[in-house]
Amino acid sequence: MKNNDLIQVVFTEEELSENNTHLDALLSTANKNAPGLTPEQRSTFGSINETNKLLVNKARVIMQENPKYIPNFVNLEEFERDFLARENIEGMIRKLDQIRSKLNDTKILLDNDNYLDTMAYYRAVRYYASEHDQEAMPLYDELKQFFPNHNGTKEEK
Repeated sequence: MKNNDLIQVVFTEEELSENNTHLDALLSTANKNAPGLTPEQRSTFGSINETNKLLVNKARVIMQENPKYIPNFVNLEEFERDFLARENIEGMIRKLDQIRSKLNDTKILLDNDNYLDTMAYYRAVRYYASEHDQEAMPLYDELKQFFPNHNGTKEEK
């Protein structure tokens, strides 16, 4: 017998609760500390590329070593807070990206398992309906609507 089960994932109620508690806490912190930008604001401010990050990093070192050249309107303490916060946020984003990637990959495998099992069920119901099983016929009618190109022949896959 063919086994379509690529992955088995079972979360305990405790794991689900704990994960959601942590995610809610992260969201709460983000809502408190991070503004939400409109798409227009995102395009206005953008983000600095890797070359400009190197520039910022180098300027930071030079400013720390040569503070006499810092203009009056640049607050080095505020610059440092912003710099460290940006580094911390980049680390968090990397971790979130890893989590998102793992969850997406797991979901892909689970979706595949569900789809293959659904197709096996559909084929079984279609077979019983073709044998005029009165209970299978309405089930088949409900499911076949998801195959709009179905022409009633055995060519359906």
